[in-house]
Amino acid sequence: MPSVESVKKDLEALGTTGQEEILAYLEEVIVLGSFATEVTNEVKENRFSKGKVCPCCGHDEVSRYGKFNNKQRYICKSCRKTFTDFTRSPRYNSKKDIKKWILYSKCMINGYSIRKCAEVVEISVPTSFYWRHKFLDAIRVYMGIGHVGGVIEVDEAFFRESFK
Repeated sequence: MPSVESVKKDLEALGTTGQEEILAYLEEVIVLGSFATEVTNEVKENRFSKGKVCPCCGHDEVSRYGKFNNKQRYICKSCRKTFTDFTRSPRYNSKKDIKKWILYSKCMINGYSIRKCAEVVEISVPTSFYWRHKFLDAIRVYMGIGHVGGVIEVDEAFFRESFK
């Protein structure tokens, strides 16, 4: 087993680019690994904070309905529809891991463009566009519908003109 001193020497020998790659890897493994389980538990708590309520009809008689892909399923006794903890959440019907969703949210907070987010998270640009709108819709629902007001100023406007 290598000692801490030998690891430090190896890190110093890597240079700036290699150290940044190691730091990104450690952040992904250590920080996002534990944070992903916390987020999943938080979603479960929020889903049932007011008791077990069906997201479709709002009925409160819900029972467990087995597991699928290690996700607990529930069934409403009123409308007979099934749902999971993530039903009607931005992550619903996503095949990507929750770690990618958390990384994407960090990119949005940092103000990255859709293309930059797609590059960092390693997803396609259309998926990045779709995810951004899912996040923004979830924020809009959580924050409520508001209005924007104020003065808008336009500096210059150019119009194409053709005399053909």
